[in-house]
Amino acid sequence: MEILWWILTILLFVLGFLGLVVPVLPDAPLFFLGLLIYHFLIDSEALGTSFWVGAVLITALVVITDYVAGGIAARTYGGSRWSLPAAVVGALAGIPLGPLGLVLGPVVAVIAVEFFRKKDWQEAFRVGFGTLLGFVGGVLVKGLMMVGLLIWFLILAL
Repeated sequence: MEILWWILTILLFVLGFLGLVVPVLPDAPLFFLGLLIYHFLIDSEALGTSFWVGAVLITALVVITDYVAGGIAARTYGGSRWSLPAAVVGALAGIPLGPLGLVLGPVVAVIAVEFFRKKDWQEAFRVGFGTLLGFVGGVLVKGLMMVGLLIWFLILAL
């Protein structure tokens, strides 16, 4: 039965990392669920209190980064309050196109919204570029935090 729990734990870790680029998958919560499966169904002694405090903080930071990175980047590049919702809709619309759609969908949606709001292509493209930088930067920061948590987990669990 332990093999089944390991498979589930690893699957949740993989889905968590996949969630970095697929917006419909909650990256950090899936990863954290994998940690919980390990703790409660495989080995309840390997991960101590300091690990759990760190894991909760890192998970919270990953979730917060998800919302803040795109918004900060769009605002920094002159985006309106409609930029962030447009980016989310664009990401969801880009899912059928795969990874490229997930990157280009938000950019195209933000450019369209900003163009229709401000009637200036240059400014709209600048906000779209900021959205792209926010997305890529957010993915990198979240990915590094999750990799750090995974390494910490592996050191304690194996």
